[in-house]
Amino acid sequence: MGTKEQIEQIKPEDELSTCPDCGYTDGFHVSFKKSTQPAGWNVLLICPQCHRKYAAAWHIHLDA
Repeated sequence: MGTKEQIEQIKPEDELSTCPDCGYTDGFHVSFKKSTQPAGWNVLLICPQCHRKYAAAWHIHLDA
């Protein structure tokens, strides 16, 4: 599927369960995108209703 659409940066405050675009209130799906850092991944949030993708500046490191 890939991601050619824009990934919007969001800044979570208090709780992050509502899509800022469509107002869906039951949370997000989670996806991972390879980072430029070795073994690093960026965490992406995907709205189940409108499918917008958001980055909240969350990064993870996976052991190989």
